[in-house]
Amino acid sequence: MTQDTVTVTPPVIILLRPQLGANIGACARAMKNCGLYELRLVAPRDGWPNPEAAPMASSATDILDSAELYDDLASAMHDVTLAFATTARMRDMVKPVINPREAAQKTVEAPQSSGGRVAYMFGAERSGMDNDEAVMADFIVSADLNPAFSSLNLAQAVLMMAWEWRMAALATKPSKDANDDWPELATIQDRDYFFARFEKMLDERGFFATAEMAPIVKRNLRAFFSRGTPTKQEIRTLQGVLTNLERDKGAQ
Repeated sequence: MTQDTVTVTPPVIILLRPQLGANIGACARAMKNCGLYELRLVAPRDGWPNPEAAPMASSATDILDSAELYDDLASAMHDVTLAFATTARMRDMVKPVINPREAAQKTVEAPQSSGGRVAYMFGAERSGMDNDEAVMADFIVSADLNPAFSSLNLAQAVLMMAWEWRMAALATKPSKDANDDWPELATIQDRDYFFARFEKMLDERGFFATAEMAPIVKRNLRAFFSRGTPTKQEIRTLQGVLTNLERDKGAQ
């Protein structure tokens, strides 16, 4: 087999609540076409493994065999420090929106020394990605397709993102020393733990005026804290602030 010439670490592909096994198989084939091998599945509708996946994967069944299964998105991003949510819809939150080519460039430029991974997230076939999932990403990725018909099937979306990554990776000459001084970034799971704790504290103190507005305010807060791609130390500092506030409340 011909050896791949790409030397940049590829992103992981995360499929959120995928519905059809055949679509998962087609995604695996698209991944292998472009040199991506790590597939993570979050709560697939029909369970996993799925017998309908292998026929569509063709010679990419090795990706299916090594696919990791998770119950929730935060767990699937336990080692992810930079995440891209692929969606055609705008959200009621402030998130930078970029195209697939820009996402690919940011992926290959991501620091390697921090130990974190980059993830491309894809929503379910019928409903796409919901707001609470999209807010966990650092960037929203939207392709400038025909506005009269912009819908892609799941494997097409994966192939578009994977091919753009491959083109950017082939044009990149990685340097082993380029990111040696880069601080260790917080994973998406680290951030999610802080956010959940912070939101619980705000709930307990009656911060949210109405139940209807609470989800929007919570997403806006998550988007705000994620905008700077926090380091592990910064998240630890914020956790310390919460611990101090909890202690003060208990002393009253």
